[in-house]
Amino acid sequence: MYRILFSLSFLQCLLLSDSRAQTAPDVLARDYIGFASPQEGTLESGKPPEISHVSPGKKSWDNYEKTIGAPLKKWAGEQIAASPRGTVFYPFSGPDFVTVGQFFPEADRYILAAIQPAGPPVDTMAMPIPDGEAFKSKFLTEWVKFGQLGFFRTIDLNENTVSVTARLTSTPVLMAFAVALGYRVDSVSPLQFNTQSGDYEPQEISPQSTWNSVRLKLSRSGREAILDYVCIDLSDSGLKPNSPQRGWIELTAKNPVLLKAASHLLPDPYFSACRAAIVNGAPMLIQDETGLDYGDLKKMGDVKLYGRFTGVHKLFKQQQPELIAAYAAAGKDTLPLPFAYSYQKASERRSLQVVRRVP
Repeated sequence: MYRILFSLSFLQCLLLSDSRAQTAPDVLARDYIGFASPQEGTLESGKPPEISHVSPGKKSWDNYEKTIGAPLKKWAGEQIAASPRGTVFYPFSGPDFVTVGQFFPEADRYILAAIQPAGPPVDTMAMPIPDGEAFKSKFLTEWVKFGQLGFFRTIDLNENTVSVTARLTSTPVLMAFAVALGYRVDSVSPLQFNTQSGDYEPQEISPQSTWNSVRLKLSRSGREAILDYVCIDLSDSGLKPNSPQRGWIELTAKNPVLLKAASHLLPDPYFSACRAAIVNGAPMLIQDETGLDYGDLKKMGDVKLYGRFTGVHKLFKQQQPELIAAYAAAGKDTLPLPFAYSYQKASERRSLQVVRRVP
């Protein structure tokens, strides 16, 4: 099934490859959700832009910020104290730039990796008005849903990606999250893997561009940042031994790693390469209970437990007995988690685990 979805996504990306944005990407990003152009000094101050009107997009973002975003950013500043520079890796991310952007607000490069292709920007201002309004309506439906859940459902991402009429791939969502976090989107370009450098690099935009992976160049408060979204099969089928993709994942996983709502894929035998890359390479890992097994976390270093955990979400068959036992042994010594995260929403069930590698 994982491979089938990848193939469908790739074909969909080819179908959309002739659609290229002519309007400035920052203008498009704001138009998707009704954000106004930044007022003078807004970007320099690093504050999110003002909203042009009371729209569903504004209400959804306000709700997200109040219940998840602001508490998460405050908590991360106190508990994670991330380095102000460097690269962060977020596998199984979907287009969830907002979460990693708040955990690591000063990173130079964000690398998100997922099975769905990014797709090109959607130029709503060059479309017939009914088409543009239909796209924005669909966009706001998913935007509001994320504001309520705090994560993307895989089924929604897959359905939107393969729908020619929806055209709602990951790139427009990434652009919107960037402006919501106070960035200006300076450019959007397709990425292509360079076998010589062993990394993804921007390619010239043309009718032949597939837009599988994209790079957003962002700026905020006088600083520039790069947001790379890489379309890649993270299973062992996509990370074969001695393949360029295997080498890329092993190198990329040597940066701090974030896992969220990863659907317990990493403990699966078919994700051994990606799992090993993180366990052997990441200097720090932040995850919820859907990431690595507790035994693998302990291989990396001391595990700091946050929140409460007594069992996995009913959607999943994995039981995480070692993690349950660790939380039971810690009792009330675990620190609280003041925001909903991933699939577990109730305060007595939400959890995070943070590991810093022992030198």
